[in-house]
Amino acid sequence: MLRFIATNTVPVALNLYVIRAQKDAAGDFFRGVQKQRPAQYQGLYLVAADGKVLASHQHFKSHKTWPREVLADLEPGLKAFGAVKPRQAQRDDPLPRRGSGVRSDGGTTAAIYLRYSIKGIPLNELPNPTIDSLPLTAKQRTELGPPRPKPGVSWEISEALGRQFSRVLGPGDEDSMPRSHEVTSVKLTGRVRSIEDGVAHLVYAGSLSGSHLNQAKKRTYGTAKLTGAGRYEVRTGRLLSFVWVFDGVYKGPPPYDQPASYSGVVEWSRDLP
Repeated sequence: MLRFIATNTVPVALNLYVIRAQKDAAGDFFRGVQKQRPAQYQGLYLVAADGKVLASHQHFKSHKTWPREVLADLEPGLKAFGAVKPRQAQRDDPLPRRGSGVRSDGGTTAAIYLRYSIKGIPLNELPNPTIDSLPLTAKQRTELGPPRPKPGVSWEISEALGRQFSRVLGPGDEDSMPRSHEVTSVKLTGRVRSIEDGVAHLVYAGSLSGSHLNQAKKRTYGTAKLTGAGRYEVRTGRLLSFVWVFDGVYKGPPPYDQPASYSGVVEWSRDLP
């Protein structure tokens, strides 16, 4: 499946919530695609340069057979289009600084992972995890470090920065996730636990809550408690890494309003893997 897509098409990943509202040529192009497949909400489209939809794929029977199902839906569209010159696609990392390193602008991108945690159910039978990213400016990253690197020193992370972690309040897509302005309460703190060999070992704690008005104009709710750790280089005043673990509870709109437990991780390391 990947070989078919990489060698025969120019793959483009789109955020449905963004592209369908764009008031430009790209938005017009996508809306034209949707009109040709009105029953399809999301998935894969095989589209010619003139905007004609050649084939599409949305539903699947199982994860095991999904690659074959995609090919069965898309290959007829390529055949109808005609021969194409194979692209020489190469492997690449689309997010080379996600979860590690420093971007060219001095900021960082923390990696986020969220997953429902249901007792007695094996991980491979749980819903797919939410994989997300959180961009932080150099100034925001600095705020995650101590104002004074001395054992016992504690500090409170500003509300403005705490709100940026709203992405951990919804273990699903953007229709369930509270935005930063929808955070209803936030209190995050840090403390220098100890200093060893010039490195301050940090601990974090706190809580975060929020509510989101989704597309159906119904409310979702999320709350999460934080337990975290980090490392800070005393000599240079640089944050070296942090791992924040969240224990959360999410509640969707009726009839899906039974509280569900989930867990989350936000992590970043200055060192590249």
